[in-house]
Amino acid sequence: MSEQKLEIFNVLNFLNSGYELEDILKEGNFGTFPSADACIEYLVKNGYLEGDGETVTAESLSKKYTVAQLKELLKENGLKVSGKKQELIERLLPVLGGNSNSYELTDKAKEFIKENEWIDLYMFALVAFRFEDYETYVASSSEDNVQTALNFCDEIISRALVSNQFLVFIDALSAKAHVYAYDGDYETFLDYDLQRFILGLNPIVMDAKTYANYDIINTANIINLKNVLEKFNFGNLKKRFDKIWSKSHVTNITVPKKTSYKILQKALAGEDLDELNFDLREKYFNKKFGV
Repeated sequence: MSEQKLEIFNVLNFLNSGYELEDILKEGNFGTFPSADACIEYLVKNGYLEGDGETVTAESLSKKYTVAQLKELLKENGLKVSGKKQELIERLLPVLGGNSNSYELTDKAKEFIKENEWIDLYMFALVAFRFEDYETYVASSSEDNVQTALNFCDEIISRALVSNQFLVFIDALSAKAHVYAYDGDYETFLDYDLQRFILGLNPIVMDAKTYANYDIINTANIINLKNVLEKFNFGNLKKRFDKIWSKSHVTNITVPKKTSYKILQKALAGEDLDELNFDLREKYFNKKFGV
């Protein structure tokens, strides 16, 4: 039920935020639901949606109309009638999908969203970790949503350090940064994402098997840093970098501090990350962590 609960929340929450139902229910994205129609049927049957309109999906069009009928509908709407059945359906969807808004959220749906607001934070920051694990953690916490998420990240960080699971550690570090971003604290988000960058270049521990598939510079990490630095003025980046380096207690140095900062500048300036990663492997990592 946990996975289905997550799917139900996402659909209802997006609807509640003003998204169109047909834009939410894309074919093949339902996990425990085999189709868009099955998802809608469940939501109506269980009292989350109400209305008498028919939601038009690619699946429902395929079942309802033959190729000849689809071409006739296309002709009536002044659209091209050539192509395979799936192409005809895709051409018709924008025209016939306009009646899906006849469904409305029920009071039960709104209450479900309110009771499970923590799922929104999970989707924003914690998807690297199992939903069932976080659901259990939330149920045992007396803190608010943000503090619960921060505590969860801290526990994972502690366990990862004890068990030398470096990739889990930096995933939790990145997740913690995103929890702060969710709460609107982008300065702390920047600090944790900088720490993730620094420790990415200076792994606490790394076995050869982990290293084989390891991206030293993480693309998402650079995008996050770049976006925040462009949007906010948080002062001198070099001073902040130095502060976070000291805070990170980097003892197992792989890439020296000055070089790490130069690499950060190059990455933020848009240099090719694959080339930067290749150079880092050749100069610093292969001898230390390679087979």
